[in-house]
Amino acid sequence: MFKPRLVKPEAGNPYYNRIASGGYSGAIKGHPTDPGCDVLHNCVGYAAGRFNEIIGAGKFVYFQHPPNAEDFYDTGIAAGLPISQKPQLGAVACWAKGKTHNGTDGAGHVAVVEEIKSDGSIITSESGYNSKNPFWTQHRYRESGNWGQSSAYRFLGFVLQPAAAAPIRVIRKGDTGAEVELMQARLHALGYMRKTEIDGDFGRITLGAVCAFQLENGLAVDGVCGPLTKAKLTL
Repeated sequence: MFKPRLVKPEAGNPYYNRIASGGYSGAIKGHPTDPGCDVLHNCVGYAAGRFNEIIGAGKFVYFQHPPNAEDFYDTGIAAGLPISQKPQLGAVACWAKGKTHNGTDGAGHVAVVEEIKSDGSIITSESGYNSKNPFWTQHRYRESGNWGQSSAYRFLGFVLQPAAAAPIRVIRKGDTGAEVELMQARLHALGYMRKTEIDGDFGRITLGAVCAFQLENGLAVDGVCGPLTKAKLTL
């Protein structure tokens, strides 16, 4: 059963201490460094520890060496973790600050979903580099479109716990049906296809639209609508 973390991790908890300190984490030291949990103050050190603490394997299974916060999302996808635009308990909410994979324009932020309220809002647990506190919780609302983070940040999505969702189906040339039609409708809304081209058939025209979308959004141009492309399309 999921147990939310609403208080700071106890001193010596191995999920929040570096390997050099007898813990499980390969994260850098937080700044300023908490004496009992040396990956705090740092959002990725905390989120990686919390994500693995929820799994409870007695070691790090994912995010052994956490990336910049804005790269957390793609790192989760590369590890085979499910992603979503909808929150789930234990998921990591990810924001970019500037262009992803470019730490010179900001490192982004991550936070862990601890509660989901009846109105759809969430309670997150978090930490932050150079922050005043090593740990805090925050009530976040979706209405802003950015889950309560400032306009300097861009919400990417949630990296879910490994058993939290079914694998995301890849859509490619030759596929047909409602999911293809939904993808085409989204491409049309973004200006990549004509309305008359929405037919539920992934053919040559749809392939060109997908490739153009991928190119203009910094994705690998392979013409396949996989997890990263779906996430950008918000499918």
